[in-house]
Amino acid sequence: MKHKAAPLVIVPALLILTGTLSYLTLKNNWNFEIVSYSIFLFTLVYILILERIMPLKKEWQPNKQTFWTDIKHFIFSAALFDAFGKTLALSLIVNIQKHFFTTSDFWNTLPFLATYIIANLIGEFFPYLYHRISHKGNTNSFLSLFLWKIHSIHHLPTSLNWFKTNWIHPINMFLNTFLKITPILLLGFNQEIIFLVGITHIVIAYVSHANIETRKSFLDYLIVTPQIHHFHHSHNIEEAKNFSTIFPFWDLLFGTYYNRKGAVEKVGIIKDNGIYYPKDKDYFKQLLFPITTSKDCCKIKSV
Repeated sequence: MKHKAAPLVIVPALLILTGTLSYLTLKNNWNFEIVSYSIFLFTLVYILILERIMPLKKEWQPNKQTFWTDIKHFIFSAALFDAFGKTLALSLIVNIQKHFFTTSDFWNTLPFLATYIIANLIGEFFPYLYHRISHKGNTNSFLSLFLWKIHSIHHLPTSLNWFKTNWIHPINMFLNTFLKITPILLLGFNQEIIFLVGITHIVIAYVSHANIETRKSFLDYLIVTPQIHHFHHSHNIEEAKNFSTIFPFWDLLFGTYYNRKGAVEKVGIIKDNGIYYPKDKDYFKQLLFPITTSKDCCKIKSV
């Protein structure tokens, strides 16, 4: 029988463990790329174990119907495009900054923790805007519909768990990474801060989709927890807010924050706008789905 406090401590425990490893990396000058992959693998194992021990919903556990699609998204989307790509991107960005940009001395005058928080908030701003715009899905606008079709792949699953984090279109991944890292680079944050921003993204992105039991708490105002991100995937349009992916600061500032006691009831696409979405099992059709924008755009009456 699990302890009553477990839902309140499992996310903070993960943050403390990965934060400690990140601190030791900076202190001992360990290899950023190796540590990034190590934290990714540790987060994977941590979440998969907890999803078996204390799942939020048993029906959300991986099943035979979507197993191979989960594996394809994991192999191609996560291992190839996302995890490996982010590791290479982190190395590339650090080297570009070292040779073509100068770090700003201004950030060194601030406490390290303050600089880390500011960098994350700056890095979250443009992805927040992009994410929010992507949910418009205006069928009378090519760009709006195109962005929604790219992002809709992430919302196709009718369950949430570690594997479903990887259901994301490569174009969506590119835009998220580009919009997050570029302003941090141009503003002159040092490589240690960029490393920590990347680690924070890996850990919170995966835990926020996890099928683990959590409860409404003060932590929901500090980071994007499973509690609040599950509502973003809600089938209830009134709950489908929370467009921030790491810290909910911009949601709180712009009035798109949502939370309540209890868990989301149903997740997935609201199929009421005449768009024919690819099926759960059709991985390659999901990749090609944005190409069909011209066919669907501007002929369907907007709802």
